Amino acid sequence: MPIKPPTKEKPSTPETPEILEEDKIKAAAEKAPRPETSLEKEPNLIEKKLEIEKAAPPTSRIPFMHKKPAPQPVILEKSKTFKEIESILSEGLGEIYQSLPDNLKEQFKVKGEETTTQIEKIISQTKIAVHKIVDLIKSWLMIIPGINKFFLEQESKLKAGKILSLAEKKKVEK
Repeated sequence: MPIKPPTKEKPSTPETPEILEEDKIKAAAEKAPRPETSLEKEPNLIEKKLEIEKAAPPTSRIPFMHKKPAPQPVILEKSKTFKEIESILSEGLGEIYQSLPDNLKEQFKVKGEETTTQIEKIISQTKIAVHKIVDLIKSWLMIIPGINKFFLEQESKLKAGKILSLAEKKKVEK
């Protein structure tokens, strides 16, 4: 006679019914009144939710996150060449700078620093493009309202000449 593997079910005896506990739970759940779900109460609930989400601003759907502090601008120490170029560019413009309105002063200063940085890059190259230096100086000086175009041309060429002589000195030093 073959041996049967043991089963987890309890043997049926006249004292114990054959219905398992899981069956009892299922039977009780079927007999109990089932509560209505929100979808059964309002079949258009999903559509209403989508309309509300579309109407809400997009930031309301993004979970709150801790914002990182804004990165602080990195202040690099100005090189000797940068300072020399800056002094060449600012020569003779002190009075004009003082007469500028406050908003233009800030713009003039920022554009001047950008111009100085770009000129420093140009003169560090093997081949120096003089016309680029002149154009950079012209675009910077154009910020000054009512500037005479002849003065602009003359100043940009004079400053470019001084910057070229500075570049020659730097090359000889190397």
